[in-house]
Amino acid sequence: MSAAHYTYEVAWSVEERTFIARVKEFPSLEARDSSRGGALRALKSVVYAVAKELADSGAEFPKSLSPDT
Repeated sequence: MSAAHYTYEVAWSVEERTFIARVKEFPSLEARDSSRGGALRALKSVVYAVAKELADSGAEFPKSLSPDT
């Protein structure tokens, strides 16, 4: 499973005055940045690192919510 196949979303937080990126398959992971793209890039870096750790340990990946994977 590639981390690219997960479901990402980025939203503006009025309270925090920053963009927050989240990935539905890993609800505990999120990243913040002053730009939408920056928040998404930061989160993808974290997801790729977590995916690598899971692969290295032989653990199962969360199933993608995307119907095309």
